[in-house]
Amino acid sequence: MDFRPLAEAERRQILTALRGHADRGLALLMDPKDTRFAGTAEDIPDEQVVAAVKSVPCHY
Repeated sequence: MDFRPLAEAERRQILTALRGHADRGLALLMDPKDTRFAGTAEDIPDEQVVAAVKSVPCHY
């Protein structure tokens, strides 16, 4: 994994997205290939939500 500090533009973009999520419930999108932030959306298909949940490892 590439753990590097965020560039200033990336940092501002993510902060804006997090505020949009908190204020308006926007979905935060991530690139499934490398888990980079990919933007926000008002609504996403249920299939995309299920795929995202299934992709999270479970250690129980």
